[in-house]
Formats: sequence, C-alpha cells, structure tokens
Amino acid sequence: MASLNKLAIRGIRSFDDKNISVIEFFSPVTVIVGHNGSGKTTIIECLKYATTGDQPPNTRGGAFVHDPNMANEKEVKAQVKLRFHAANGTRMLAVRNLSVTKKKGGLTMKTLEGILSIADAEKTGKRGTISTKCAEMDAEMPHLLGVSKSVLENVIFCHQEESYWPLAEASVLKKKFDDIFEATRYTKALDSIKSLRKERVADQKAEKERLESLSKEKAHADKLSKRLAELSSSIAAKKAEYEETKKEYDDVTIANQKFHDQSTRFREIYMKQEQLIERRKDIVAELETMKAELKEVPDSDELIDSRLKNFDSELAASNQKRREKQTLLSEEEDSLSQLRSEHVKLVERQADLQAGHNRHQENIKQREVAIRTMGSKYGIKGYDHSPLEVEQVAEFCTRLSDIQKKQNQDTESLQSDGSSKTAEYQAKLQTLNLEAGGLRMQKDTVRAQIVDLQKLVMKDEADLDAAQTLAGDLQRLASDMEDKQARLEKMQADFSTANYNVRLEEKVKRIGELEVQRNSLNGEFRTLSSQADTRAKFDLKRAEVKSKAQDIKNILQIHNTKFRSLVGVDPKPETLERDIEQAIAEKDNEYRETEDRYHSANRNLQTLETTVSNIQKQLIQKQKELKDAEKKVKAELDGGDSVAEAVKEALAEVSVRKETSSSVAGTSKVYESMLKQGKTKKLCLACNRHLSDHEMIVYEKFLNDQIQKASKSSIEGGIDELEEWENELARLQELLPIDATRERLKNVEIPALETQKSDQEALIPDAAANTEKIAEELAAIRRQQKELGMLKQHAINVSQIQKDITVLQKDIASLERDLVATGSTRTADDVEQEIDGIQDQIRTLDREKLNLANERDRSLAGQRNVETELLKHEVEQSELRNKLKDRDMTESRISINRVQLATLNSQAKDLDAQIAASNAPIVALEEELRQFKFDINIKIKEAQSHAQELNRSVDQMEQINKTIMDYERQRRGRKLQECSQHVEDVQAQIAAASLELENIREAIRLVDRDINLGGAVQANLRENARFRKLKRDIVKIDKDIGELDIEEAARAKRNFETKWSQAQQRATDLMNAYSALGGEITSMEKQLSDMKDDQNEYKGITKRYTDQLVKVKMADMANADLEKYAKALDNAIMKYHSLKMEEVNDTMRHLWNKTYQGTDIDGIKIASDSEGGTAKRTYNYRVVMTKDQVEMDMRGRCSAGQKMLASIIIRLALSDSFGQNCGILALDEPTNALDTENIDALAASLVDIINERKNHANFQLIIITHDENFLRKLGQSDVMEYYWRVSRDSRQKSVIERERFG
Repeated sequence: MASLNKLAIRGIRSFDDKNISVIEFFSPVTVIVGHNGSGKTTIIECLKYATTGDQPPNTRGGAFVHDPNMANEKEVKAQVKLRFHAANGTRMLAVRNLSVTKKKGGLTMKTLEGILSIADAEKTGKRGTISTKCAEMDAEMPHLLGVSKSVLENVIFCHQEESYWPLAEASVLKKKFDDIFEATRYTKALDSIKSLRKERVADQKAEKERLESLSKEKAHADKLSKRLAELSSSIAAKKAEYEETKKEYDDVTIANQKFHDQSTRFREIYMKQEQLIERRKDIVAELETMKAELKEVPDSDELIDSRLKNFDSELAASNQKRREKQTLLSEEEDSLSQLRSEHVKLVERQADLQAGHNRHQENIKQREVAIRTMGSKYGIKGYDHSPLEVEQVAEFCTRLSDIQKKQNQDTESLQSDGSSKTAEYQAKLQTLNLEAGGLRMQKDTVRAQIVDLQKLVMKDEADLDAAQTLAGDLQRLASDMEDKQARLEKMQADFSTANYNVRLEEKVKRIGELEVQRNSLNGEFRTLSSQADTRAKFDLKRAEVKSKAQDIKNILQIHNTKFRSLVGVDPKPETLERDIEQAIAEKDNEYRETEDRYHSANRNLQTLETTVSNIQKQLIQKQKELKDAEKKVKAELDGGDSVAEAVKEALAEVSVRKETSSSVAGTSKVYESMLKQGKTKKLCLACNRHLSDHEMIVYEKFLNDQIQKASKSSIEGGIDELEEWENELARLQELLPIDATRERLKNVEIPALETQKSDQEALIPDAAANTEKIAEELAAIRRQQKELGMLKQHAINVSQIQKDITVLQKDIASLERDLVATGSTRTADDVEQEIDGIQDQIRTLDREKLNLANERDRSLAGQRNVETELLKHEVEQSELRNKLKDRDMTESRISINRVQLATLNSQAKDLDAQIAASNAPIVALEEELRQFKFDINIKIKEAQSHAQELNRSVDQMEQINKTIMDYERQRRGRKLQECSQHVEDVQAQIAAASLELENIREAIRLVDRDINLGGAVQANLRENARFRKLKRDIVKIDKDIGELDIEEAARAKRNFETKWSQAQQRATDLMNAYSALGGEITSMEKQLSDMKDDQNEYKGITKRYTDQLVKVKMADMANADLEKYAKALDNAIMKYHSLKMEEVNDTMRHLWNKTYQGTDIDGIKIASDSEGGTAKRTYNYRVVMTKDQVEMDMRGRCSAGQKMLASIIIRLALSDSFGQNCGILALDEPTNALDTENIDALAASLVDIINERKNHANFQLIIITHDENFLRKLGQSDVMEYYWRVSRDSRQKSVIERERFG
C-alpha cells in the first residue's frame, strides 16, 4: 500500500523561495493547523501537483509560484519534492520544478524538467532515475501510488474549492464518477467489439454471396476456355486463306501497273511527234519574224557572250560607285543630325545658366536691401550706398554677430540672477516650514493620545454597561443547568427502557434464519438450472423456427413477381432451386443460339465494312493522284484548264513571232536603200514620184521610223520573246501525258470506284440494324441470366433455411421429450422469485437493524450533547463570577483616564495658537517670492524676444550670403560665356555639313544617268544570241523526229485496248475476295478478343474460390468468438459497477448515520440510473437523501453544513472502495459550515476510522483545519502525539513548525 514520507516546498505561493520548508507525514493521522491565509491549503496543492502534475484551479499565469514582486527578483524558481513509498513498497522520490519570470507584459511561468527516481540511499546510497520528463512523470505517478489519476484529483487530494463536487450538476458529476469507475475505457472497448462484430457480420454476408458468385464464375470460365480453343483454330485457317488471296491480288495489281505503263508509251510517242512538228513550225516562223527586225552582229558567238558578261561587270562597277556615294550620304546625314541634337542641348544649357545669372543678381540686390533694413533696425551705420563691396558685407555680418552675442549674454545674466534670488527665498521658506511642522507634529501626537484615551474610556464604559446584567445572567444560567440535568436523567431513563441491545440481537437472529433458508433455496435453484437451460433452449429454438419461416415468406414475397416473369410459375420453397436451375439451363441454350446468330451477322457486317474501307482507300489514292495531276497542270498553266488549248496557243504565238522576225530582218536594208536613193535623187522609189522639200522631210521621217522598228534592238527583243515562247511550248508538251492520266482518273476509274462504294454502303444499314437487333436480344438474355443468378442465390438461401428448420424441429422434439421426462412442477424462475422475496426480507431486517442502531446512536449522542452543554454552563458560570469582580476595577480606570483627557485637550489648544502665529511670516514670504518671479519672468521674456529677432536676422543674412558665395564658387558666369561660344561653333559646323550633303546628292544623280543608258546595247546582243540558238533548235528537232518508232507505237496501242479491261476485272474480283475474308477475320478476332476479355475477368478464379471459401469459414468462427467476448465483458462491467456502488453506498450509510446528528435525513446514497438499454449502456449519477423510505435529490435541498458533511462522507467511501492500494486521504477544512454537534460527531467518526485502520502500516489521514476545538477533540482521543502548525513569520512568509499536543 502506498504512503507519504516527507514533502519539501520552496517558492510556492507564500512559501519562501530562498529556504525550503519540510513537513513529515505521520501514520495514522497528520493534522495541520493554522489561521486563514497562513498557507495550509498550499500543502494539499503541492501534494496534488507532485502526484498528478496539475496545478490548482485559477492559477494561470504564475499565481501558483511565489510572486517575484514580493521577492524583489526578476525570476523566482520553485520546487516541490515528495518522498513516498510506492504501492509495491519501493521508496520513491518525485521532484517538480517551476519558474516565473517578470516581464513587461506581466508574469511568464515555465514548467521545468522534474525527477522521478528510486530513493534507496539506505541500502546503496544511490538513486536510480526513472524519468525527467513531466509527461512521463504524470503517467507514472498514479501507477506507483496504485490508484488512477481521477481518484488522486477528486478523492485523495481534492482541492478546497472543488470539495463540493459530489453535489455538482449532473454532467459534471457523471464525468467525475465515470473517471473514478474508469467505465469509459471498458465501455469503449465493448462498443468497439460490438461494432467490429456488426461490421464483420455485414461483411460476412457479402463474402458468402461473393463465394457463390465465384462458384458460378468458375463454371463459366471453363466453358469460355473450350470455346476459345475452337475459335482460335478457325481464325488461323481463315488467316492462311486471306494471306494467299491477298498475295495473288498484289501480284495481279503489280502486273497490271507494269502493263499499263508499257502500253501507254505509244500515246507519248504520238504526242511527242506532234509536239516536235508544231515546235519546228513555230521556230521557223519566229526566225522569219526576227530577220525582219534584227540588226545582226558579225561577231562570233563567243565574242557576243563575252560582251554580255563584261557589260554586267561594268554595270556592277557603276552600282558599286553609287552605293559608296549613298553610304557617304547616310554618314553625312547622321553627322548633321548629331550636330543639330548637340545644338539643342547647348541652347537649353545656355538658357539654364542665364536664369542662374539673373537669380544671382537678384540675390545681391536682396542682400543690400536686408543690410540697409537691419542697419537701421539695430543702429549699424555706413551701409546705405549701393553697390556694397564684399569686405563691407563681411564687416556688417561681424558687427551683427557681436550684437547677437551681447544680447544672449544679457538674457543669461537675467536668468542667473532670478535663479539665485529664488533659491534664497526657498531656503527661508524651508526654515519657517520646519518650525511650523514641528508644532503640527506635537499637535498630532497629542490628538492621537486623546483618541486612544477616548477609545479606552468608551470600551470601559461599554464593559461597565454590559456588566449591569451579570447578576441576572448568573441566575438564568443556574436555572438552565437545573433543566438540563433533569433532561439528562430523563434521557438516560428512556434509553434503559428502549432496550436497544436486546432488539438488535433479535433482528440479527432473524436475519440468520432467513440466510439459512436462502442458502437452501440457492441449492435448489442450482439443481433446477440445467432444466432451465433446457427450457430456454426449447423457447429459443421455437422462436428461431418461427423467425426462419418468416424469412422464407419474406424472400418469396419480395421476389414473387420477378420469379413468375422469369420461370413462368409461382415460387414454392420445395422446388424453388430446381425450377431456377432449369430456367438457367434454358436461358444458357437460348444465349448460345442468339450468340451464334450475332457472330454470323457481325461477320457479314465486318465484311461489308472492310470492303467499303478498301474501296475508300483506293478511291482516296486515286483522288490524291488526280489532285496531284490537276495541281501540277494548273501550276504549269497558270490558271488554265486545257493543256491542248495551251499547246495550240503557244504554237500560234511561236509562228507569229517567227514571221515578224523574218519580215523585220529583210525590210531594214530596203528602207535604208530607199532613204539613201531618195535623198540623192529627190525621188520616191515606191511610186517613182519626185519629192519636194516639204515632202522630202515627211518621206525621211517615215523611213527613219521604219528603220528604227527594224533596228537591232527591236530584233533582239523579238528573238527573246520567240525563245521564251519556244520554251513554254516545250514545257506544255511535257504536260500532255499527265493530262491524259488526269482525264482517265477523272472520267473512268474514280466514277467506277464511287459506284462500287455506293453499292456496298447501301447494304451496310440493313446489316447493322440486324446486328444491333440481335445484340439487344443477347443483352436482354444476359440480364435475365443475371437476374436468374440472383434468384438462384436467394433459392439457395431458402433451401438452407428449410434445412435449418428441419434440424431445429428435430431438436425441439428432443427437448420436449427431455422436459416431459423430468416431471418437475417448479421452475428455476419460481425458485429465484422465492429467493428474491427472502432477500427483500433480509434487506428489510437490515434496514430495521440499522435504524435501531442509528436510533441508539442518536440517543447516546443526545446524552453526550446534554453533558457537554452542562459542562459549558459550568465554565460560563465561573466566567460570569470573574467578570463581576472586574467591574469595580473598570470604574476606577475610567475616572483616571478622564483626568488625562482634560490635560491633553488644554495642551492641544496651546499648540493651535502657536501654529497660527507661525503661519503669518510664511504667507508673507511666499507672496514676496511670487511677485519676484513674476517681475523677473517678464524681463527674461523681453530679452529672449530680442535675442530671437537677432538670431533670425543673422540666419537670414547667412542664407543669402551662402547662396551668393555658392554661385561665385561654382563660376557659373564663366560657364555661361563658354556655353554661348560653343553654340556659335556648332551652328557653323551645321552649315558646312549641309553644303557637303548637297554635293554628294548631285554625284549620285550623275551615276544613275550613266547606268540607265547601258540597257539598249545589251538588248541587241541578246537578240543576236537568241537568233543563232533558234537555228540550232531546228536542226535538233529534225533529228528527234527521225529517231521516233511510229510503227511500234501503233502495235502497242492495239494490244492495250485488247487486254486492259480483262486485267482490271481480275484485280477487282481478287480485291473483293480478300476484303470479304478480311471482314470475317476481323469479326472473328473481335469475338475472340471479347471472349479473352471475358476470360481475363475469370483469371485465377480457382485460387480465388478456394481462398474465399477458407475466408468465409474463418470469419464465421471469429464472429462467434467476438460475440462471446462482448457478452462476457458486458456482464463483467455490470457486475463490477453494481458491486462497487453497493460497497460505496454501504460505507456512506454507515458513516452518515454515525456522524450526522440531525433527524431530518435518515441516510444518503449515490443513485446510478442506467440508460441506453443493453446495446449501449451508460449511467447517470445523483446524490440522494432518504427520509421515511422516500428518496430525494440532495442537490438544491440541503444546507451548507449538510453539503460539506455529505461531500466528506462520499470521499471517505470512495477512498475506501477505490483506494485499497493507497491508504492516503487528505481533508481540507472538513469542519467548514458545520455546527458544533456535527463537528464533534465528525471528530468522533474520524477517530473511529483511525482506530480501525491504525494497524495498517501505510494508512495516512491528513487533516487541515483552523478550528482549535476540532484539534482538541482529535488530540483528546489519543490518535496523535504531534501536529503541524503553519503560520507567517515577520517577512510574511509561510513557515511549518511541529508541536506536541497537550
């Protein structure tokens, strides 16, 4: 059993933070006495803090620690050290440390690390530390003391402010008792077990359904595997056939392409021959045209090419020269732009410097005006002229500074004189005040003596008045003593007559007889318990049969409609499973037939879609080829549509230009000859007519125009155009095969493919609709299969329930036979009812016995009370006689004090006159001092005003001088001149740059003129080169025409027209064949993929089925175990709660009847009301009092004394029941609000408890009280030899001292 040894306190509340106070706890009782506020409760608070780590209520912010302000320290460190014996007998030491620091915002408290160690110094001299962390200490201390933390807080070390918690409101009381009973921990465990079992039962139901589902899935997976193997072999055969057909189609396609390419070459030969002939005609025509206008050059081809090449280099040199001039022009323009920008900045700089110069001149004028103004104001003469020199300005500033210094000195002199004069006045006043203060102190002393004597006289007079009734009080007291003596004798006689002991023995004897009878019935009850089990099993099984029959009925009602729609008949429990299995087999057959139809329709649809897809690919390819051909033709024709028309147009253009060139080349010489002869002969050679001078002019002009048209430059331009048109004609002739391919694709192949695609697409909607319809039928059958699967599960449940009912009916028949064989007429319930009746009689006799004992105790207590009152009256009688003797001494003391009062009043009047006389010189001197301060302050203010004006003037002058000096020091005037000169220089540079810019521009214009004149010579050279090239082209064309094989082209044309259509038809047939095979393979592969996906869903189904079977069986066993655990724990909680409540209430009843001296309450107890039923049971608690077998809530109905006594008794009872391992209990001010009789009874009860348990080595009762009478009662019972007294020393610190009783 745990016990306390010593407690050391330092720095807690009023205990000193420099010294340690130690208290040792005795066994069986430790009493601590002290007046209110001495620090007694602090000891209980320290015990609670050391054991639980919890500080007292309302001590946040450091109120639990000694105040640093009282200790004159910034930081106070506190310590609580407890040495105790643990429940296992080990001596332990617990140390807890705190600190409080004083800061600006208030006090800051910190919890420091503590120590929990084993104190075995007596054996080894060492200590083994268990922990230094506060949280670990808080958890470990209750284990060491053998009780829970709630018992330590609410029972053993309950704080005085919380001592009434048993009568608190219901929610607080419930929490306290739940913590003490530790019911929450066990109820939570019970709830967890029940919740876990409920969840597992729900999960188990799902797991069983999953097991059944896995069984069906396993069967379905086996069927899928077989069908997969068959379908895979079919797909392999189809793929081989598809590859063979596809290869044959590719070979035919390649052969057709080669045949087409070879056969179409004849068209190219015909077209090439036509193109060459047309091109030769065009070139010949173009040559004829060029001859008429060309000015032929006799140079060779190489020389003409050389001249053309050199012309480009000369032109490039001119261009280079122009670029160089242009670059120079850009540079000059940039330079001019920079000069103009610099000019703008310089102009802005010049304006800024000129403004500064103007401000400087204005500052000089302001300075001279200020000097003349200040000179006239302060009497400084000689500065009225203008302008002033720099030396004159400096001289003026010096003289002004001298005047300022003199004025400041005068002001300081006035202030110094005023301070010294004021100090003299103050010294005189202090002397006079000291003299008057001495007189006033004498007067106050006399007045205090007068007041003290008046109080003594009044007290003595009051005592004298009170003593007037002493004689009558003495007589009344004697009469009361006689009455109480008579009452005591009567009570003793009534006690003898009541014969309590005999009546109690009779009750005890009757209780013993009833207990014997109860034991006999208990034996009979045990013999009938087995039969009771049989009857209970019988009732349980019948109820179970009824429940299962209802379950079957509910299942059939819920699924009746669905069963009738799927099976066709009403469900019957006997044939339910067989009917559903038959319906499932029929649906499986129907599903397989529909699935085959679906796959066939899907294959047909896939074949159509594949054929359309292949045709679409071919169509896209052909359209792409057509698009490329059209794109190429359009790009070459520049927007035209017909290649043949473009070729025809180009041939025409070539012919026209050839004719023009030929005519121009011949007429040029004719016109020159006609002009030469006309000028010589004055005759027109065309009409052989003489020409006048005027007609000659017209004639010359006409011929010159014609010669100009047939000039070399015009001929060269025509040759270039002819060469361009010949190139255009060759390019267009190369487009003729592409145009033929375009026409074939556009008019033959693409329309045929589009027609074939339309025919195939027209068949797809019907095939898709048919496939979708069959798919819907298949989905409907699948839904019905799933519904039948669900119904099968319910049918299995119904069959299982039916089997369970059969087994239960057999068990019921067996139990009926067993019950009939016993032949007993009494049941266990009858015997148990009779036992309850006897138990009620025993409880009634116990109450009667207890009431007799209580009545006897009350009678004895009444006798003791009367004896105590007689004793008090005897003491009071002795005190009254002593007071009569003191009355005469009081009268003589009053007369002496009155004479002293008269003398002191006379002295007080004399002192008042002296004080009045000493006040007159003080008042006069204070008035003189006030007037002096007034005058000197006026003079000082005037002097300070003059000084401030001078300071402002000096500051003004210094500011103006500083501005002027800054301007001159920075030489801003010289900078203005330099800036103006720089502006003029930049303007001259801008003019020169502008002139240079115009010269460069003129040079560029001359270079441009030379470049433009070189184009005519270059054109004539180009026309001669082109003319010679056309002649070479005619020779080459004649050679190409001779090399063409026209007869072979004719034979190839006839062969192509005969075989091409047959080859195309063969390729189309092969394409349709392999497309159909591809559609079938795609459909079958999709079917195979779907079946593999279905098979993947059943992957590992055998292992999952086995695992699920084991899991279900194990879960059934675990759920049964959880149900057993829950019932056992629930019964244990109920039994523990009832036993403990009964134990606590018995202790409370005993202590209340023994302690309480009133007659209004027979007893008290704790009522626990159960709520929530068996599923979730909770308890609500309330303290009730009984009177005449009627229970009433004590809260709100009892006095303060009854409340205190009930709280103490409840704590004593709880300590007795829940603190078996800890014999410690602390009572803080247990006599609070109790009257004298109940205090005495409480003391007697505590003495009895101490005497009962003093043989227990570790029993310790700690009592804290300020009641000396209560202490005396305890001391007279020989239960203690020493007690502790707590008091305050001279420094108001709490100290603990041990004193011996008596």
